[in-house]
Amino acid sequence: MKRWLILATMLCVLPVLSPAQSLDEAIRLAQDSAITAFQSRYEYQYYQLKHEQFEALRKPQLNFSLIPNYRRMLIDPTRDYVYLRNFDRFSTFAELRLSQKVLGLGGEAYVGSQALWSEYFARDYQTNPRDFVVAPLIVGYQQPLLGYNSHRWEKVVEDQKLETARKQHELDLRLIAEETTRRYFRLACAQGRLDMCERNKQTADTLYAIAKEKASIAMITLAELRSLELQRLNAANALLDARNEEQLARASLLAYLRVDDPGSVFDGRLTVPDSARPVQMTEEEATRMAMSNSAALQRKQTAIAEARQQQERARREAGVKVGLDLNVGMQQISNNFAGVFANQQFYMLGVVTVSVPILDHGAARKGYEAATAWKSRQEQALREEERALVEDVHNTLDNLRSHQQMLSHTTEAVTMADEVFELTAENYANGLCDINTYSLAQSRRDNAYNQHLAALANYWTTYYHLLTLTQHE
Repeated sequence: MKRWLILATMLCVLPVLSPAQSLDEAIRLAQDSAITAFQSRYEYQYYQLKHEQFEALRKPQLNFSLIPNYRRMLIDPTRDYVYLRNFDRFSTFAELRLSQKVLGLGGEAYVGSQALWSEYFARDYQTNPRDFVVAPLIVGYQQPLLGYNSHRWEKVVEDQKLETARKQHELDLRLIAEETTRRYFRLACAQGRLDMCERNKQTADTLYAIAKEKASIAMITLAELRSLELQRLNAANALLDARNEEQLARASLLAYLRVDDPGSVFDGRLTVPDSARPVQMTEEEATRMAMSNSAALQRKQTAIAEARQQQERARREAGVKVGLDLNVGMQQISNNFAGVFANQQFYMLGVVTVSVPILDHGAARKGYEAATAWKSRQEQALREEERALVEDVHNTLDNLRSHQQMLSHTTEAVTMADEVFELTAENYANGLCDINTYSLAQSRRDNAYNQHLAALANYWTTYYHLLTLTQHE
């Protein structure tokens, strides 16, 4: 009976895992509380608000302008002719304008009212010392000609920026899941090694106690006793290292999750998935999903849109520039405020601005060539990013299959190593093998278990990296 009790002690298995937090719970907590999650949410919110501001500015705008102005004209202090007076002038211009961008044409339509009050201060200034000009109704339209539509390009670029921010936010959350997985499995593996070292320490203590009894009646040699004593010391040192590693891994995980009270969460054993999750996607499907959800590709596409905008602007503005401003309305001028409304006159005003570059030393042409070169550079960067993404997806799928196969093999190896160790321990307890054979079986079991833990960590980190690439749920 005593022999079988000793054998049961040596064959102790890992402690039963207490109810603990899962990997999914850790990821959820990290995505809610990690510093990078807060930063990502604030950045995404910033771009959302900027896009809402952009959309708001494309709706009708009502503005009121008030411009006071003072002017002193001093022509000749020694002379004061009728046609050449010295005077001071104070004026105030006010305008109320309702405007709307015409997105399809790139112009702007407006309707509003204008008023101007001028007051002259001069010696013997008797002719119209005060002027009022009022235009109660003005309807107009202004448009840059020759084809460049800034409103359309702004819409394209701003929409691309918002989409980039959205995909970057999703990527940030996926990267948080990846980092959480790495830290989670670092702690899970550390806990597994700690359990293994505690088991080995317990076994080494038991064997050494039995060996001391046997040595007292000369049943074992002194060399075997010293070997067991060394094994017991090594087990104690390994246990100390395992405890330190477990504490460091726990602190790393809790710090990333921003947990203030270490005893509130993850204070027990972590639950580790015992089987791989099936990934039902081919390489073509994974590549297509990665292409459509990649934040890096979206950033490159936004940069290309901005580069094309600059190229189009440089091309349109390299030659003759023409602008048009047409407005009609009612207007009157009088030296008193009531008079400006008495006899309003209808007017039409058309302004065409033409700018012809005569001598610019090739600046416009070089600006267009520079914009074209930058667009080509961004397109090349996009193609390179696509190539790197395809390669990453291919390598990740290959690694995932390899790690899944390794996980299956290490699971089988752990089962086999446990069986071999149990048989060897029983033989050692019955005196059918020596301590070296027993130590070799124990070492093989520990090695198999370490490989299994490493395979678990590699598989799940690779699995979540694939989810990061494809945004697959």
